[in-house]
Amino acid sequence: METQSIADIGIKQNPFSPGLMQYQNKATKALYRRVVGALAWPRDIRPGALVVLVEHQEPMSGLDMRKVEIAAEYTHDDPDQLLRRASLWSEVLSCRAWMTPVSAPEMRLVTDYNDGRRRLRLPQLDLALPPSVNGSRDWAAYDRLFERRTRGVKTLFFGEGSMVAREYKSRQRAELSRSLELYPLLAAFLWALASIDLDSPVTAMGQGITRQTSNGPADDIGGY
Repeated sequence: METQSIADIGIKQNPFSPGLMQYQNKATKALYRRVVGALAWPRDIRPGALVVLVEHQEPMSGLDMRKVEIAAEYTHDDPDQLLRRASLWSEVLSCRAWMTPVSAPEMRLVTDYNDGRRRLRLPQLDLALPPSVNGSRDWAAYDRLFERRTRGVKTLFFGEGSMVAREYKSRQRAELSRSLELYPLLAAFLWALASIDLDSPVTAMGQGITRQTSNGPADDIGGY
């Protein structure tokens, strides 16, 4: 299944911040500070998932917070289809770095996939470990980021027909003690959100992420 609210995002040098990139929705001309994706592998009967988030360039009116919204979601049982879609969105959505647990056994599939693309001289997927929240990668820890953006002043927006929104509403609080990886769609969403809230922006196209060590907001306007 797939939902995609943003069809095409371009990337260019930020004229006001040398060394930083900025992104633009080619349809609406909206500017984004960054585009972040995450990949979660299939687990049990649940399909794997990709989620791409965008963080708007400027703070929301009257607030020291930037709007974050879901640009695209995708679920599939076949890991190869997930990798192919990630490559597609790396190009059309300018999503150049993907969060995923790099110790997962499925990473051997990524190695083989990237080897094949290297031989064809095609861009390879850049995957990185999601940032932790105060040293924790538990579901409950990541859920606090979600709560901060949806309680009180809302700075996180799902869009019409969002699979993530439906999945989150269907979960019980007691499930937060379970492994997040058992819920691939929510895992991909929360890992991408954690990167936006805890990582510094990309400093060069295709260079991956710059990881902070303090596990604090990415900057003074950290979104919460």
